[in-house]
Amino acid sequence: MNLKGVIFDLGSTLLEYENIPWDTLNTRCLEAGYAYLREEKENAPPFDEIVQQYVKIRSRYRKYAAETLDEWIITDAIADVLKSAGLNSSVGLANRFFEAYYRPVSEQLTLFADTPYVLEELKKNNLKIGLVSNTIFPESYHLDELKKFNLIRYFDFTIFSSTFGRRKPHRSIFNHAVELSGLPAQQLLFIGDRYIEDYSGPKDAGLQAIIKYREGRDYPDPMPDDVIVVKSLSEMLPLILNEFDDRCRD
Repeated sequence: MNLKGVIFDLGSTLLEYENIPWDTLNTRCLEAGYAYLREEKENAPPFDEIVQQYVKIRSRYRKYAAETLDEWIITDAIADVLKSAGLNSSVGLANRFFEAYYRPVSEQLTLFADTPYVLEELKKNNLKIGLVSNTIFPESYHLDELKKFNLIRYFDFTIFSSTFGRRKPHRSIFNHAVELSGLPAQQLLFIGDRYIEDYSGPKDAGLQAIIKYREGRDYPDPMPDDVIVVKSLSEMLPLILNEFDDRCRD
């Protein structure tokens, strides 16, 4: 393997965004965004109408992304919602709505306890560290989160699909990570919690891959015998620093 670098997924791998179920969290986010809208626009339509339009428009964006692997951005969808409600759909209003919308996400976001330790150990062993994340949220929010938890210093590069324009498992996003790493694909290991996006995708692009298991994800049943599965990042660490140690130091 001659492993020289590790690339991480973000959500449910390094940080936990799902301490509250997404459906519940999304309702809280819409309520927060709507509260801002009511303060900004006296002619704002009823909350239920905003929700109905949001669900409809989000479904359209999601369908397109699933079919093309082109990423969508939530502020574009919000602008469409505001426009459909007969409101000013300016970028500024959509962005301010999103700032309020995202606040409930930030408030419940947590760091996995072993994340800093694992990243520190990898850095000590001179491995390149990267991040490739599917997200519909603006990149700046995630960079702020990495700074908040004092993680940004560990990364040699970060890629967010909302900026890159394509989402995992599209091969181009992994090829871009390989380019930024400056290493051959076969010397890179990818770890994430989803089978298609974080295992099949990087494997098809020539990287090694490990799954960080999460209850409720859509995994093959049974899992193929050659798939390495861990339940925590700290469980992954010995596989890299011990089992692969000699080859990593060639």
